Amino acid sequence: DADGLDRTELESIKRVFERLDRKNDGKICRDEIAQQFDMLGYKPKKHTDYGTSEVVDMIWEVDEDCDGMIDWENFIQLYVRCRKDKSGCEPKRLFNLIEFMINDKDGSGTINEDEVMEVLYHRYGKEAMQKMTDEVFKNDRDGDKELDFQDFLAIVNAGMHQQTSEKDKLSPAKKKK
Repeated sequence: DADGLDRTELESIKRVFERLDRKNDGKICRDEIAQQFDMLGYKPKKHTDYGTSEVVDMIWEVDEDCDGMIDWENFIQLYVRCRKDKSGCEPKRLFNLIEFMINDKDGSGTINEDEVMEVLYHRYGKEAMQKMTDEVFKNDRDGDKELDFQDFLAIVNAGMHQQTSEKDKLSPAKKKK
């Protein structure tokens, strides 16, 4: 279900799926995700609270048919659900990888300042993006105005926590008189 995606966005997602599907079998397995993380210099946890690896957890979060792999239907469903998610409850770990890869158009393992701003705008809206603009590149560890996957995760996770704390402030149930 590509509900709400335009042709360009759908093509970008398809390109990422094909980059991840190294075996060209129409499914993404844990080894293929692990290889991508390795290429990006990201070390996923070997053991999570659930007793499995982070990569296995990521697949489990979106694997509707429980075959231990992600097919195109699972992939596109995950993307659409996370894109529309206003609650912050959808699992975002694989979505973060997809979004990073969409913006890393040349496959270099980095995204530039303009691409980061596009991600922040789509996720959090114009107002939050503007607030975060000044802070974005303070997480850029080497100061080159390009972010690797680790830098990217620090930014999107900070934005998610900021969004959650702002919702808590606005919630009438949380206010004390």
